[in-house]
Amino acid sequence: MILISAALLVSYITFYILVVYPKKQYISKMTSKMISMTLGMTSSILIGLLIGILLQGNFAKSTILAIIISFIFALLIGKPFGNMASTEALCSSLMGGMMGAMLGEMLPSRDFHLMLFFIDSIYIVSMAYMLRVIKKEESDKMKEQHKKSIPSFSFALSIIIPILIVGIFNFMDQKTEQIQNDELDHDHMHH
Repeated sequence: MILISAALLVSYITFYILVVYPKKQYISKMTSKMISMTLGMTSSILIGLLIGILLQGNFAKSTILAIIISFIFALLIGKPFGNMASTEALCSSLMGGMMGAMLGEMLPSRDFHLMLFFIDSIYIVSMAYMLRVIKKEESDKMKEQHKKSIPSFSFALSIIIPILIVGIFNFMDQKTEQIQNDELDHDHMHH
């Protein structure tokens, strides 16, 4: 599940770069600050959680590493919008990286899957919503008229499909882990 979450994070930030960088001129200053703060926070919480789980028991190292990686993501998020938005993303990522690492450190191992699925879902929803805001600002500036039902349908699909995929992998990973634990318990009973 950790690999799936990391792949989700990297693929969404790559998609964000490909979509947003060419459209930066259509996005207002206020919206760019909101986008930077929202995506800086949600991506860094996910980064911190992943690193906190991987380095559980090494809280200082996981916090430092989460902040450093979150800063890189924040710079990628805020870069097209200038210094103010970049600063907003960096500050949000500092807080999110620390909170995510703390969460990963405090979680009992039986709750990793549930929390990863929940934070993945929040990340997917926030990224989809921010991309929708960007698309709306672009269409407003270009004076294009879009049908309301099509964007709503595609917006819903952009949330539902990734959450279903992450949920399926989460369920499969939990079942594999449960089978392995049952086999270990069975082996210990026979020794």
